[in-house]
Amino acid sequence: MIQVLINVIGNAVRYTPAGGTVSIAVESSASTDSPFLQIEIADTGQGIAPEHIPFVFNRFYRTDEARNRNNGGMGLGLAIAKEYVASHQGSIEVHSVIGVGSVFTIKLPVGHTAQTDLEEQ
Repeated sequence: MIQVLINVIGNAVRYTPAGGTVSIAVESSASTDSPFLQIEIADTGQGIAPEHIPFVFNRFYRTDEARNRNNGGMGLGLAIAKEYVASHQGSIEVHSVIGVGSVFTIKLPVGHTAQTDLEEQ
């Protein structure tokens, strides 16, 4: 999970100009039906054009703006994040507005075993 956060937060910082902000919010649900942990990373960067949104989690995908910045990224960070989150039955989504910024939301289920362990303590 640390690598997921490094990748997503790293992108937020990389694409947010000086004076902009990156914020992180964490929420958890103790619901017995489907407990979850949600992490939201929001930035005031350039935003992602709507036509790029369906592809940002694909391996080696970089927007034209990302390629022009020549920041050394290979287009793997978000793909790795999505694969890791999916392997834990979670989800990662992005909502973005050009000129306003992006919000990446990671939602992971809290396993029954983990919940049981917490209750026993």
